[in-house]
Amino acid sequence: MRHIYTLLFTICSFAGFSQHNMSLGYSLGAPQQQMNENINPLHNLSAAIFFQIPGLGKRLQLGAEGQWGSYASTQKEQTFNFGNGTSTRTMVNYSSNVLQGAATARVLLLTNKKITPFLNAKAGYASFYSSIFIEDPHDPDGCHPLDQKTLLKDGTLMTGYGGGLQIDWSLFRPKCDKNRGWIDLRVQNIRGGSLDYINTRKLIDASAPPPPGEDGKAVSVKFINATTNEIHEHQVAEVYTTPLRMLEFKLSWVFVLD
Repeated sequence: MRHIYTLLFTICSFAGFSQHNMSLGYSLGAPQQQMNENINPLHNLSAAIFFQIPGLGKRLQLGAEGQWGSYASTQKEQTFNFGNGTSTRTMVNYSSNVLQGAATARVLLLTNKKITPFLNAKAGYASFYSSIFIEDPHDPDGCHPLDQKTLLKDGTLMTGYGGGLQIDWSLFRPKCDKNRGWIDLRVQNIRGGSLDYINTRKLIDASAPPPPGEDGKAVSVKFINATTNEIHEHQVAEVYTTPLRMLEFKLSWVFVLD
């Protein structure tokens, strides 16, 4: 997490530049390659601040952005079998999220136009974290989880590149002053190193044997038998390791702060 905070604090070094813009938006991260086999699309809320650099025809903008998103929030009823022939059935809740921070740069290909194409690049850090919460089965003769909540996290450095369109609000509202706000549409290719994350697309019942050909690492939780005090371990999810590969589609509303 500290990598993200460090990147976001870099915005303070740009405070002397002339025009300050802020954006709020939504982005959809579509997993690519191996990652596409394991997780659902990533839904993000984003905020950014960027500054126009003097010179270069006012074409260059630098800034920083932060994003928080989720690719899984689900629950599954699981059956946990034990050696003495007893079993316990309870709900397991899964939540998987991503926190991102990046320094950004973009170059406007035109100036003083109502529709302006641009090129965009960013570099930063992405933190994937998941929690698994096992509900208490309230079974006096069955078994209970020793640790109800399990947290897993991993992260990687990332880069992104792409382009988009900056559409002036005055295009839709002629009475609105030009260059006071924009709608920002962009597509970015996101690349990063290998990281661990929970596979939420292929959750299997704890009582079922693992499917053939799976190469994920088991996430297990300890249970204790309320009668015999025996401790057992049961798989509740699988962790996969792949490079970060996403195609990001982003819609933002941009405001001038000056």
